[in-house]
Amino acid sequence: MSQLRELQQSFMNHLLGTPSKVVEHIQSTDDTSAQQRLDIYCSGYRLRLKEAITTDFDRLHGYLGDEMFDKLMDCYIDKYQSQHPSLRYYSQHICELLAQQKPFCDYLELVEIASIEQTFNNSFDAADCTTINIDHLSQIAVESWPTLQIQLHASVQLLSCEYNSFAIWKALAEDKTPPALIKETATWLIWRKDLVSRYRVLDDAETYALTRVTQGDNFGDLCEGLLKYFDEEQTPIKAVTYLQTWINEMMVCEA
Repeated sequence: MSQLRELQQSFMNHLLGTPSKVVEHIQSTDDTSAQQRLDIYCSGYRLRLKEAITTDFDRLHGYLGDEMFDKLMDCYIDKYQSQHPSLRYYSQHICELLAQQKPFCDYLELVEIASIEQTFNNSFDAADCTTINIDHLSQIAVESWPTLQIQLHASVQLLSCEYNSFAIWKALAEDKTPPALIKETATWLIWRKDLVSRYRVLDDAETYALTRVTQGDNFGDLCEGLLKYFDEEQTPIKAVTYLQTWINEMMVCEA
């Protein structure tokens, strides 16, 4: 078993670019040398990794084009080794690479386009839970509202963008010509409802409210913070309206 383990480790080292003598344990054939047989497997390994990256970032692929995207994938595979049994998580550092690696870091929209795709992927794959319905609110005692804790569905994600990257992503998704890059600050809400990914842009007040909820603040703290956006009479009504909207959109697992 120790010899098998050493052989497996030597083979993996070769796949990951570390010098090894695994080729000495491979037989040549009449048509193909041992090194050629090993190279075929190594090429297949990289192609499988590229397939996983392409699946996760199809819109980014469309935006960059085949040549530049292939260059991006080669850079990524050379820099990041697979660390998880599932290929689903292999491309998780792509935004980090885009922000650091030239020439990609010179194009400010690339990180945001990749972040949009990654956020949709994470939202769709998030763990499921049973969401509450609007009738649940009538069961909450009046004195309990100030300390009410709201647990959002794991698929709920907030994504802030500084450019019109969402418009670019949407055009790519619809096979249309993407608009020119412009400065356009916005926060987007992404979540899963009935096994379908949903998204919408948020105003500043709802962005603040959802951020506070994800940080674990109770309903009383939320209302206090919303006083920055509404007067004292409007604030509790707005807070309850937000909560009702989130429940109707199947974003709340517990309150």
